[in-house]
Amino acid sequence: MFESLHTHTTLSDGKLSHKQMFLLAESLNVSVVAFTDHDAILNDDAISYLTTVKSSRTKWISGIEISAAPPKEISGLGKGGLHVIGLFVDPKNPALMEHCTKAQAARVERMEKIVFNLKLLGFSISESECLIASGGEAIGRPHIVEALKLHPENENVTKLLIEKMKKEAETDSEVREKYEKMMGAGEHQIPYSLFLSPDAYLKGYEEVTYAPDLDESAKLIRDAGGVAVIAHYFTVKKKMDYFFIEKLLKEKRIDGMETVYGLWQIGQKNESEIEADKIELRKLLKIYDGIASGGPDAHSEEDMRKYASLGTFASQSIGMTEKILESGKVDKKHSSL
Repeated sequence: MFESLHTHTTLSDGKLSHKQMFLLAESLNVSVVAFTDHDAILNDDAISYLTTVKSSRTKWISGIEISAAPPKEISGLGKGGLHVIGLFVDPKNPALMEHCTKAQAARVERMEKIVFNLKLLGFSISESECLIASGGEAIGRPHIVEALKLHPENENVTKLLIEKMKKEAETDSEVREKYEKMMGAGEHQIPYSLFLSPDAYLKGYEEVTYAPDLDESAKLIRDAGGVAVIAHYFTVKKKMDYFFIEKLLKEKRIDGMETVYGLWQIGQKNESEIEADKIELRKLLKIYDGIASGGPDAHSEEDMRKYASLGTFASQSIGMTEKILESGKVDKKHSSL
């Protein structure tokens, strides 16, 4: 029975409500599902529903995914570029609730700046369309991508920008590297690599004005009763190598790492590199008695169904929750276990 310890709902940038995601996980024989929305914790409606399914064979965990700033030793990663998963957190913890309030306000402010940048690039988009696409507490880049799709003419703008990048890649090795990586990562990655990431080809992205750093994020999570785990290592690998991850684990600044991630990189050019990273991360976790976590990073029904269909990939998650409980760092209070 696979586990999904990285799952999103409409509370942030997911497509399904907590009820819909839970029932889907249950139907797919997923044994544990952790709700880890971006800078958002279980609200009263979610808690009310989840309380009614505590006796279900499929279990749930209260979690969060904090968009953090890098640790003080690291530069160039940007605010919000490091994602830290918190598992077994108290959704009523005052400090965590205050963080979420600040983070949501910062996300709206960032969205407004990004919309301005995208208009300069020639796209048709409005702030209200992004807010409607959000529909929840945390407005993220996927909502901006969704808002862009409302205007058919934006597809032509994107094609023109890709052609511009392709032409420039012929004479610029740095652009060529970005172009090849973008095209190899699949269609869904194009908006982010083209204009919606810190290191994107064009200026569209903006940082949030508020984001706790790694150590502050870990403290927020631990003070709320949870464990802090760095998510999808491939997104920060260039700035945080194995030696630095080892340092964090050795100094107990984090509790662990995701070792199941990269669902949408399967079959892409960087799949083998991600698999190699996972092997090294597991070695480090074994040495320093760290926690292994992860899952599909599911945002939709499609994500969860794909995860459940990939037995070899998903089976790596089996037993993760049991080992987290055995660590003695959490209790079962904020879950249905």
